Amino acid sequence: MIRREKTKINILKRDFSVEKIKNSFSKVAWFYDLWSRFAEEKAVNKALEMSKIKNGEKVLEVAVGTGIMFEHIVKLNPEGENEGIDISDDMLKRAKKRLKDVNNKNYNLNEGNALNLQYQDQYFDVLINNYMLDLFPGEKIDEVLREFNRVLKPGGRLVITSMAFGEKWHNRIWFYIAKYFPYIITYCRPIKLKENIKLSGFELLETEEISQNTFPSEVIKARKTK
Repeated sequence: MIRREKTKINILKRDFSVEKIKNSFSKVAWFYDLWSRFAEEKAVNKALEMSKIKNGEKVLEVAVGTGIMFEHIVKLNPEGENEGIDISDDMLKRAKKRLKDVNNKNYNLNEGNALNLQYQDQYFDVLINNYMLDLFPGEKIDEVLREFNRVLKPGGRLVITSMAFGEKWHNRIWFYIAKYFPYIITYCRPIKLKENIKLSGFELLETEEISQNTFPSEVIKARKTK
């Protein structure tokens, strides 16, 4: 039984608008790969390592972006089922272009909203989500996590990467950018997710904070308990 208690999240306020998110990522799609190499690559690689994908599994990546991780997922899982969704058409176009030359075609890339995943209950073995929940209002984060729980099998693995507060003084630079110039980083901001993940029916297995060129990220691995 998933507990529904509310958790206070000490994060900057954000509103939720599909059009706002689409517009933000439409503007950055052309150089997102460069940004990822600068600030996110280490954390994304760690998330892929934590996911421990086994060939033959059903894997869902929510918010595939330009397909940087999804390409690796498909190559690691040639005999499985690989599903990827994103809310941004512009990011999906780049992901589809990236995957065009991958030999195995056992994947689907579609537009989708994390608040309403178009998949049946208890279907996936693994769900991966990078740099998306840090865009959502606090009250929506638990809704998304419940959707993640719904589509995962009992014992299924959840790996989430998000912008973090960081432990060093230089990490705070990004908090102030998120507070005063949020459009520079597509309105993401540092968040704390561990308690929300536990209250959404998951057991925490592993967490790691990573700083790359001063940009702080947190990677969390959890398991669906029932």
